[in-house]
Amino acid sequence: MDISTDLPIIYSLACLFLGFGYAYFLYRKENLLSSKVLRYSLFIIRTFFIGFLTALLLNPIVKSLQNTSHKPIVIIAQDVSESILDTSSSNFLTNISEQLLDFEVHHFSFSDNVKQGFSVENKGLLTNYSNLFQDMNSRFANQHIAGMILATDGLYNRGNNPLYGNLMNYPIYAIAQGDTTVNKDVSIEKVKQNEIAFLGNTFPLEIAIAAQQCKGENIQVTIWHKRKKIYTENVLITTDDDYEKVSVNLLADNVGLQYYTINISQFSDEKNVKNNSYTAYVDVIDSRYKILLLTDGIHPDIAAYKNAIEKNKNYAVEQISIADFDEKLEAYQLVVIFGIKENFSVVKDLKESKIPLLIFNLKQDIHKQFTSVFSFKNRGGLEEVKAVKNESFFNFTFSLDLLNLIDVAPPLYSPFGKYTIKVGAEVMLFQQIEGHTTNNPIIVLDEQNGRKMAIVTAEGFWKWKLYDYSISKNNLAFNELFSKLTQFLVLQGDKSKFRVNYKKQIAENSTIYFDASLYNESYELVNNKEISLIIKNEKGDNFVYEFSKSNSKYNLNAGVLDVGKYTFFAKVKGSEMIKRGGFDVKATQLEQLHIIANHQLLNQLANSSGGKLFYPNQIEEIAAVIAKSKSNFKQIFTEEKLKGIINIPWILLSLLSLISLEWFLRKYNGLI
Repeated sequence: MDISTDLPIIYSLACLFLGFGYAYFLYRKENLLSSKVLRYSLFIIRTFFIGFLTALLLNPIVKSLQNTSHKPIVIIAQDVSESILDTSSSNFLTNISEQLLDFEVHHFSFSDNVKQGFSVENKGLLTNYSNLFQDMNSRFANQHIAGMILATDGLYNRGNNPLYGNLMNYPIYAIAQGDTTVNKDVSIEKVKQNEIAFLGNTFPLEIAIAAQQCKGENIQVTIWHKRKKIYTENVLITTDDDYEKVSVNLLADNVGLQYYTINISQFSDEKNVKNNSYTAYVDVIDSRYKILLLTDGIHPDIAAYKNAIEKNKNYAVEQISIADFDEKLEAYQLVVIFGIKENFSVVKDLKESKIPLLIFNLKQDIHKQFTSVFSFKNRGGLEEVKAVKNESFFNFTFSLDLLNLIDVAPPLYSPFGKYTIKVGAEVMLFQQIEGHTTNNPIIVLDEQNGRKMAIVTAEGFWKWKLYDYSISKNNLAFNELFSKLTQFLVLQGDKSKFRVNYKKQIAENSTIYFDASLYNESYELVNNKEISLIIKNEKGDNFVYEFSKSNSKYNLNAGVLDVGKYTFFAKVKGSEMIKRGGFDVKATQLEQLHIIANHQLLNQLANSSGGKLFYPNQIEEIAAVIAKSKSNFKQIFTEEKLKGIINIPWILLSLLSLISLEWFLRKYNGLI
């Protein structure tokens, strides 16, 4: 123990001198004292009392060192995922923990997440070792851990491989659970499909089938949609460890989120039949767009463009002469102009509308009516130009075949003149003249006042179409050019004043989130109104929610819902603005795919960490092995404690004793 102050020691001596002076002043003329011993005694008592009392004003600190010992920590982690068929692990893990009396034992159960304590049910839908290791690192940072007892089967389907995702610096003592016996089993290993398909189109579905000990068996694969069998195929298994793929194209004939149930044959002696079925979800979108092709003459580029986009079943093209057009423009999602003049009445209607435009042929100067960021001053005549892709163009991607076509395609012909491109326009293809790349555009994109527009300054694309076929025996590259350009123009963002965003497919046990946006008449974000949401399940049960406001938007956490199909109804209170939609909560099937334990991985994990692998018949040895480990010593921590001397009880008691003794002596000798 050490006593110190923030002031030099001379201040402490001054306190003692002050006490000495006060005592001297008090007792120097004390004539009633007959005994010099008594006088000196009272003098000394008063000196020390006053000196010590004034010294307390210096706030002296008592420093002391305190040693504390901590037991080493042992973590016991229990895998509670569905692949662990034996639910008795909590019993033997509890027995192990009771033997570790010299350790601080912490119990956890884990699957897709980590929870404190053991569980008697194995219902986890995923196995994630990365979550376990990260959680332990966070909980026990800078603490002495003797080791982790990990009871699991070595299977995982989320996170990193535990051999590479283990950041622990302590040994892992793995308890091998599960069965490594390869039994007769056929399973749907993986299903690949597009998340989105277009109405009326086909979409691919690839089914990977794994078969164990099924050589010579015929496996029937069936696909069901809306309780109707839409596909069946027999697959012959040729080896005892076989892997087959079945590819099929399905027709997207219904709008909305569709689910397709895939089943494969079950054998009477299969131990695991949960992996014989899989549900694939596909969101079918009705994206058929009506495209109006307005012309004032005949040109081979018109036929080339029309033929290219008609290959896509999502586009319906109507070619009408400008003189004969008497329809409503609102019925179309894109208007393509080729060679028409300004003096047609439909031009005025187009100018006032927001319909996207694709303009071919600069010779008629029709583009002047629709854009202010691109201009062209015609000086007469045509010049031969090659096309060069703008490397800074990223509105959509170009395939390698299309890039190659652009490089080698025949030249185009563009009007000679001065091109001006202002801020806001974006060039897709530049003109190259006699090997020199200019800033003159071949295709330039623009968006003003919410309207998308593309201007094509050159002609002769029909030659590209012929050349593409000559080098590839198809027109895929050429079709891609105008199909992607058209798609970019017709795809418009949601312009409604009330929008609700959500995921249409949600994994089981996942939290369901919604966010909403509300706009005023000037399309400014506001959140001055309340929004309600009603979710309905297949049984007809309603779940009512209210959106919370965050900044200028709305958010809602709907929690976790059971597996099934749901619809919702969102309404802005005090208005007629509503949104309807639906989503599916999908059953997580990953734990059902594999039930053959991977003890080899557990052995590698244990050995690499300095631990050991144990089997169920060796569980009694675990506690002894951990106790014998050299790293499992008690940690002794030395802590320096600081305490104000005025807070020490015996100090105050000593002061009180001194002044009481002086009072008693003075009283006894008649000085009071």
